[in-house]
Amino acid sequence: MRVVFFQRLSESFKNLAPEITILLFGILSVQPHNFLGNSVISPFLCLSAVYYWSLYRPGHLSVLGLIIIGIITDLLVGVNIGFTPMLFLIVFSISSWWQKELLSKPFHIIWGGFALISAIAFFIAWAIISIFAFQYAEHEPFVIQYFMTLISFPILGWVLSHIQRVLSG
Repeated sequence: MRVVFFQRLSESFKNLAPEITILLFGILSVQPHNFLGNSVISPFLCLSAVYYWSLYRPGHLSVLGLIIIGIITDLLVGVNIGFTPMLFLIVFSISSWWQKELLSKPFHIIWGGFALISAIAFFIAWAIISIFAFQYAEHEPFVIQYFMTLISFPILGWVLSHIQRVLSG
């Protein structure tokens, strides 16, 4: 009886691992890092995780899970509720659409795909903030956060690939 319980628990954890890592990276994204003398801007790590899992385990990501994690991230960051879930769904949709083309490519092409998709997400975020503020939002914080996110992708991809190997094995 206990063995069956632990097997089911293990399977549940394996199925929820993408959402758990996205949530953990979201929490890490909220923590300010002293980079370039600015402790307010930090990389948007959870966007990397959404992209990674959208490519490598799309069947284990649910739209509802992304929305819930996005709302939790919005509450932690202090932005309007729905902002982050929208970005997650944009990245998830585009990544899922390009999945077949990207999976067979070398890492630098996958990274380039992330660069393009995250640039779209950051541009949309900037545009939405500009619209809601009724004025042109400063683009420098978005550019800095974009490049910090882009630079962190190889390390996060490596961590997530090890998590995926452990889960598959």
